[in-house]
Amino acid sequence: MASRFWEAQPGRTLVGRLATDTDVVEELERVCAEREIRAAWVSAVGAVRRAAFAYFDQRERRYRDLASETHHEMSGFIGNVSMRDGKPFLHAHATFANERGECVGGHLMRGCTVWLLEVTLREMTGVELERTPDEVTGLAVW
Repeated sequence: MASRFWEAQPGRTLVGRLATDTDVVEELERVCAEREIRAAWVSAVGAVRRAAFAYFDQRERRYRDLASETHHEMSGFIGNVSMRDGKPFLHAHATFANERGECVGGHLMRGCTVWLLEVTLREMTGVELERTPDEVTGLAVW
């Protein structure tokens, strides 16, 4: 398959703070559904009580769930929102640093619990980004 690109225009920009003890993925998807955001860039900075992330095994075509039950600074977070099965779907990768500065990370998963997280959502307009199954990767992609 050849590379594909679409032209998107900037829409609304939302900035906010997620409530302590909420699930990062669930809360961002809820906000997008509530505000009717169908496509967006997402960035965040803060800390989590529990880090939930995964590694995608390309040979087995499945995510290997990973987690850490301790407080971590979120030292990196980048992602996007698109539509999957008619609902906003967050695809994000995050890096988490412990008290010694050691980092772990990967694909952000449900179960990542907020301690304090400041978020920027930058809506994209003029595009319809719908996730559908991809035979080559085994993932749902644009």
